[in-house]
Amino acid sequence: MKKFFALIMAALLLAATPAQAQSSTVHNADNAAELAGAPVEKFYASLPKAKGNYKSRVRPILIEGAMNTETEVLIRALKNPAAYRELNYLFVAGTYENYPVVVVRTEIGMANAAASTALAIKKFNPVAVINQGTAGGHDPALHIGDIVIGERTFDQTAYKSDYAAAGAGVDLTRQEMRGAYAYDQTSGTFKTRKEYFPDATLLKIAKDVAAANDNFNVVTGVIATGNIWLSNIDYISFLHETYGSSCEEMETNAAAQICQNAGVPFIGIRVLSNNITVNKEYVPATGTIAQNFVLLVAEDYIRDVLKK
Repeated sequence: MKKFFALIMAALLLAATPAQAQSSTVHNADNAAELAGAPVEKFYASLPKAKGNYKSRVRPILIEGAMNTETEVLIRALKNPAAYRELNYLFVAGTYENYPVVVVRTEIGMANAAASTALAIKKFNPVAVINQGTAGGHDPALHIGDIVIGERTFDQTAYKSDYAAAGAGVDLTRQEMRGAYAYDQTSGTFKTRKEYFPDATLLKIAKDVAAANDNFNVVTGVIATGNIWLSNIDYISFLHETYGSSCEEMETNAAAQICQNAGVPFIGIRVLSNNITVNKEYVPATGTIAQNFVLLVAEDYIRDVLKK
């Protein structure tokens, strides 16, 4: 617990640095995230390189984060870590609570999340996938540092717009959510799917962890995914009111889609690093909060499900 509070204090100190205070544009926010995670590269480079193929008597848990600020705590928690590289994606395998765990830095964006998740499923054969990291808030009731357990996720860019003639202007709210294609086990074909739901066991454990630890402010909600960074408050409000979105980020739905295809249990968990509906502050270091929460989820999943 002392370690957890130390990490929270570190996050708050990082939030006060000039680089992170420049949060008025996407460019400055991206710079803040990169600066916050820059020292971690030396640590990752020092990790022992894996030799040969991954071998484990039992299937590991796969935990995903897109950036250094979303993976460092997880990787430092592993015992006997070994680094693998596949198509330039970083995978670190080790043990946590005496159980095999693989952490992947998916890199930012839906294509990267899908590719690294597919590679991880093929290479490591995980028993479950937890996608976690930071997100921007859509719900005005949520604040920086709040955690959203995804009771569902959708691709906020997978819509069909209404017809509008040339010169009629642009109204993004005139749309029909269509989803993207994913494998359907029943029919044995790929079908459009508008949203994905978490594994029931993982969802219950995440909720139980939240209930048992008042150090975290946690809600269950809806994670919107897209290769976009929205700053239009009216459109954010439209997504929140129309689809129930709690927050937005760039990886969860893509990873969920691949897990659906492969039949691997999945859950998405996000912490708010910003909420433009409240203010323009951006704190990428809040990624430590999500990672500490996810480690507790993994611990309970290992003890109550995998080791039974």
